[in-house]
Amino acid sequence: MMDIFSKIAEDYRVFRLVHKGNPVLNFLYLPCFKIVLIFRIGQLLHSVYLLRPFAYLCTMANDFLHGVWIGPQVKVGKGFYLGHPRGLIINPKTEIGDYCSIIQQVTLGGPRTVIGSNVSINAGAKVISDPLKPDAVVVGDNCIIAAGAVLLRSVPANSVVAGMPAKVVR
Repeated sequence: MMDIFSKIAEDYRVFRLVHKGNPVLNFLYLPCFKIVLIFRIGQLLHSVYLLRPFAYLCTMANDFLHGVWIGPQVKVGKGFYLGHPRGLIINPKTEIGDYCSIIQQVTLGGPRTVIGSNVSINAGAKVISDPLKPDAVVVGDNCIIAAGAVLLRSVPANSVVAGMPAKVVR
């Protein structure tokens, strides 16, 4: 349980690094951190069997208020940042590493998707694993997924991927 609070503290620190202005006004006006906070509260509630229905209420609140669907069983590391997070969908079995940022209209789908640490997923990107294949789509650490990319295969660490279907461009 303390782990969730340390993750929230680090999520807030990353939010403050990106949004330097008045912290109270930024918190009230910008949805970035509120979405992550509601998601983390959902994770905390999901860890207690009898409170799981309330965890799914958190997911529905995020969907209704912000257009973001992240189930409470998604595994996300610390320093999670969502910039302009509208139309974001993350499959419940997805795993996301530390210090990842995701921009609007991103889909992380399929039964087995693993995102490494320090990954930037830009607007409109799709990372989708094939349910008929046993292997997960794994995005290595320190990767950038370009806007509009459709990633269907694993990519190594320290890569930049772009295109439809996405290919390593650097």
